[in-house]
Amino acid sequence: MDDKDLIIFTTLYEEKNITHTAKRLFISQPALSDRLKKLEKEMGIELFIRQPRGIIFTPAGVKLNAYFKKLLADHKEFKRDILRNNDIVSGQVKFGCSNIFAKYKMPKLLSQFKELYPEIELTMFSGYSCNAYKDLLQGNLQVCIARGNHNWSESKTLLWSEPLCMMSKVPLDIEDLPNQPYIHYSTDPALQDVLEDWWFSHFTKPPKTIITVNSMETCLKLVQENLGYTLLSQSCVQDSPDLIATPLPLINGDPLLRNTWMYYRKAYEDIAPVKAFVEFIKAHTPKLETP
Repeated sequence: MDDKDLIIFTTLYEEKNITHTAKRLFISQPALSDRLKKLEKEMGIELFIRQPRGIIFTPAGVKLNAYFKKLLADHKEFKRDILRNNDIVSGQVKFGCSNIFAKYKMPKLLSQFKELYPEIELTMFSGYSCNAYKDLLQGNLQVCIARGNHNWSESKTLLWSEPLCMMSKVPLDIEDLPNQPYIHYSTDPALQDVLEDWWFSHFTKPPKTIITVNSMETCLKLVQENLGYTLLSQSCVQDSPDLIATPLPLINGDPLLRNTWMYYRKAYEDIAPVKAFVEFIKAHTPKLETP
């Protein structure tokens, strides 16, 4: 006898019908009848009587149903007590995440997180960093993982830095970019501002844009066809290992970096699932390799 027998028997007591019980529990009628026969054999007593209009329970069956219901209720309460009094954290976390971080970092992080906190339900919204940050400001999110250093007065943590790169099918000199065909990925406005600042700190004329797209995948495919170069985060080359990623240099020679921050309100630090999520992301993100 196991927990399934308890559920089958108490459901049968409620339905008073074999066919209805089988449908309710999504098991076949023969399989249900077989388990009931084994249960009666194990108990060594008749528990119910089949009649044309349904099931009639014997006094032993009525007593066994009451016993099974108490066992199920006690088991449910025990699980609740474990969640309340032990280190098992449950609840929900709603967070927003930049497309890049969601695609290249979050799958591994969330896999590790769910191993530690299986009872926490996560809802992730991915998109442009500026939209994720706006949702945080409007109270739609508990945590925001966004690219760019926003003027946030509450809690924030720097998670990750990576170079912005010129990606091309063939080797190109950075100095010659104004003369090369450019495939423009219409990206997060904040990132666009960063790229424009970098461009006009190096060149006096605008890029030679031949195509503008709003899909990163399409942009990379066009570069693979050698239609031109593009400017993207270095991690994007994971999808196109045959492309050449050349970090964009600052005037002092250092690479132009794009930072990813985690933003959250101090009030949420007292909410157990949010605290667990924030502390986990802070502790584990630096251990991931930066491309």
